[in-house]
Amino acid sequence: MMKKRIQIPVSLFNLMVEYINDHYDPRDHERFHDILLGIQSKKEADERHNIYTSYKVEADPETREILRTLYLDKAGIPSHGRWSAGTDQDYSEGNFDK
Repeated sequence: MMKKRIQIPVSLFNLMVEYINDHYDPRDHERFHDILLGIQSKKEADERHNIYTSYKVEADPETREILRTLYLDKAGIPSHGRWSAGTDQDYSEGNFDK
């Protein structure tokens, strides 16, 4: 069964980070570690979302491509699994080996 997920405002997220940093108890290392991993995951997802949104609204093709590549890098998509402008031409010419 998949765990239910909720969204939290960035301001609340920042307050949680500050609270954890101020009240960290070294005897409760496992719980702190789990909370920290969750917060880092949320932060990375927010960064990826911001990059993707910037990529979608960018008008300059060069900047758009830079943002697209940055997003794919952060999302962990390997370069051999990415779609590019040349991929359309390769497939239309029947070249599926690349």
